[in-house]
Amino acid sequence: SQERIRNGKLASSAKSYGDAARLERTLYKAGETSLLDVLDAERSAYSADDSVLQSRVSIATDYIALNKALGGGWNGAIDTARPEIIDVRTGPRLASKTQ
Repeated sequence: SQERIRNGKLASSAKSYGDAARLERTLYKAGETSLLDVLDAERSAYSADDSVLQSRVSIATDYIALNKALGGGWNGAIDTARPEIIDVRTGPRLASKTQ
């Protein structure tokens, strides 16, 4: 879906912002940049990480809404020790019963 594509792009962006923040810290330690530049780079990195998390929440919320719309529901007690839904690059799906 479009949100998954957006999430992938946001994750790539967050990685780049993280790399930039690490570079700024290195430059600061070498005396080549100011603390303000480091803090600005870190703020941007944290903001990008937050956007990735918001996108993941949106994907999960959309998946739950789809299941509810299709008549899905809970059929018993919830075991919080074992996840019912997993999301690993291929999209949300029910966790296997062997876990």
